[in-house]
Order: sequence, then C-alpha cells, then structure tokens
Amino acid sequence: MTDRLPCKNPECTNRILPETAARTQGFCMPCVNARKKQEYDDYIRLNRKTINAFAGVSDPVEMLKLVHQPREHDPLISWTPCPSPTDELYLRLTADQASNMAAYATVLLDEGSHSEAMEILLCLAAFTGANLDDSLRKWTFDDDVDFWSALPFHRAPPDVRDRLLKQVETDAKNRNLLLQCLAWIGDEVVVESFARWRQVPPSWRDSLYVPPEDYAREAGWELTEEGHRRNLYFSACFHLQKQALPQPERLRVAVTRGDNCPNCSLKLTNLFEISPAAVGLNIGDWSLMIRIMTCECCSAYGTVYGKIDSQGQAHWSDQNASTTLATRRADDWLLLPVNAVELAEPRAPLFAADQFLPTTFSQLGGHPTWIQDAEYPQCPACTQSMMFVAQIDYQDIDPYGEGLIYGFICPQCRTTATTFQQT
Repeated sequence: MTDRLPCKNPECTNRILPETAARTQGFCMPCVNARKKQEYDDYIRLNRKTINAFAGVSDPVEMLKLVHQPREHDPLISWTPCPSPTDELYLRLTADQASNMAAYATVLLDEGSHSEAMEILLCLAAFTGANLDDSLRKWTFDDDVDFWSALPFHRAPPDVRDRLLKQVETDAKNRNLLLQCLAWIGDEVVVESFARWRQVPPSWRDSLYVPPEDYAREAGWELTEEGHRRNLYFSACFHLQKQALPQPERLRVAVTRGDNCPNCSLKLTNLFEISPAAVGLNIGDWSLMIRIMTCECCSAYGTVYGKIDSQGQAHWSDQNASTTLATRRADDWLLLPVNAVELAEPRAPLFAADQFLPTTFSQLGGHPTWIQDAEYPQCPACTQSMMFVAQIDYQDIDPYGEGLIYGFICPQCRTTATTFQQT
C-alpha cells in the first residue's frame, strides 16, 4: 500500500498520494482549491469597478428605464442601486410621462424584450392610470408575444376583450391565463360570459381544475347567485408601514388577548383592530372597531375563524378545526410584535395586487397579494366568500421573515377569518 504524504500546508492535517503531491507541489486538493478561490477573490476585489448608471439622471422616466434594463451578472462590476424606490418613481410620473413609459413598453415588445416590457406594464397598471391599449393589443394579437401576469388587462379595451373571449374557446394551452385576463377585465360582457359558462358549462370545462367562473376570484370578485359581480375587497386602501407613532383610534395590529387558543394553547391575538371608516365599511349603525382575532400559529396551517358580538368584542369560533401541526409548533412560535405597523399614506387598490410588483405589501383594504391561488374563506354562517380587509407581510417587520397573513370579514354575519400564504 502506497504511503501518503502530509499536505505542505502546516495548518492542514490531510495526507495525499505521492502522485497527487507531484501534481500539486505537495498540497492536497482542498488546499489547492482554497488557494485558487482566494486568488480569484483577491483579483475581483482589486479589479471590481462601481458603476452608478443613475449619476446625473433626475428624470423619473429615464431612471425607470434604467431600473428595468436587464444586466448580465459580471463579478467585476458593482452596480449602484437606484436612489429612489421603484414604486415611488412611478408615483412621481405625470400623465404624459406615464404615457411615454407605456409607449416605451410597446417598443420593447416589438424588439422582443418581453420580460422587460412585462415588468413595466405591470407597474404601470398597478401604480398609474396610464393607457396600455397598444401594448395589450400587441400581446393579444401577436402570437409571438408571451406574458406572465394578467393584472395589466384590468383596463383592456373592448377589442382586446372580444379577442380573448374568442381565443379562450380554442386555445387550450393558454386557457388558464386567458381566463385570468378576462377576470381582470371583469366588465359586463365578461360577467355575462362567466355567468353563461356557469349555467351551461363549455365543452372545455373538464380541462380546468376549477369552473371557469371561479377565475373571477383571482381578480378580486365573484358571481352572485343572480349572475352579478360582487367585489371581494374594499376600494379604500392604505399602506401599512413600520410603526413610528401609535394611531389607536384608527388601527391596532397584533394586540395580545388574555385568552389562549383551544387547539394549540398559544396566546390568541387580535390581528387587526380597525375603525370601519378606515376601509369604507358601513353596516348600518355599527361604529365599533372591527376586531379580527386569530391564533397566529394555527392560522399558518388553516383558516382561523372569529365572531364579533354586538359589543364589538371578538370570540373564538366553534367552526375552527384542530390542527396537529400547529400543536407541535406552538411552543416555538414567535408572535408578531404588538403594533409593529401603522397606517400610512393612501394607495391605489391594486397597488400590491401582484406578488412580483416592486413594492411593500402590508396594507389595509385594496386587493390582496396572493402568493399562491386566490383563497377567500367561505363564511361558515352564510357560505358566502368573505371580503378581504388587510394583510401583513412578515418581511416588512423582519427582513428574514416570510409569508403574508390575511384578515377577512363577512359584514352581514360579523364573522372574521385569517389565513396565511408563503412561497
């Protein structure tokens, strides 16, 4: 058996074959690789350049073009980030500047830069009132153009809608996305089509996992029994940001209660305590706070229901199911800090409607940010879909946090619910 030689690195205890030592000047391969990595890192450190593409640029349109411009990774280049958040830049756009960005997106589609164009159009749809008709027509009438978000179609013109209604009948490959686009359009013609498909299922119904009319929930609405549109979120919308000053008269978050979860024994919390006027909620003479109670641990594994009494107090619902996983995790569960977020500036109701938007997602009112499928809990009292009230993105509180926790209400039954989603 060949005797092994010690590695020449005095701090290394490895022993190597003589043949290996002859090739590596006496060093073991881990030491050789470590030396190569150190040489590479030293080269990068000594030769890396910092490039600030935003230096001297103040026009928000030019800044946004640079923000969306794709850059190949180059270890020798360190790019200086944009000095302003992307959503703030879009809010600064005038009507003419927003139109310029929309026209630029159309040019990108013509040039084949579909991903870059998609990012811009998604932001324009959520953050501005820009007319996107030209780009939507390009998407719809050009088979070579791919798209991965349906949100920009919520302001689509009638000819685009009619094209999608025709295409959905024959395009099995893209039918899922086409139905989402139609749901975001959601006008009278689309509502009538969804109602007709519910009454007389189309021949392609069995190719879907859910009925075609259920796609409406992806865009924040559903069909009533009479075939009308019923919105599932409040149009009044506010950004929730990290706490600076308490505003107990309008909003409190993660308020600790005195009782414990009947399932996992964790302390229950009122996830949200909200003034009804803050979300434009009007239930007769009900002027009490909306208290959405939950068990934060159980909510991560299933829907947690609550009931608001005539005095405005929230109670555990007997409709809640026990969850074994929550019971196992409760001892190690970290509760949200009390009042970690506060009510901030108003925002458009679709400001956070897509998880890929460059913004923060904690908000009161508006359209929810679904990480997975749109899942509006069903009220256990009346079986209607409950309305979205508010959401907290754990990352807005802790940079290492993950997932969103949502609050819902059935105003008629005074039933509340919380759910949780993460990637």
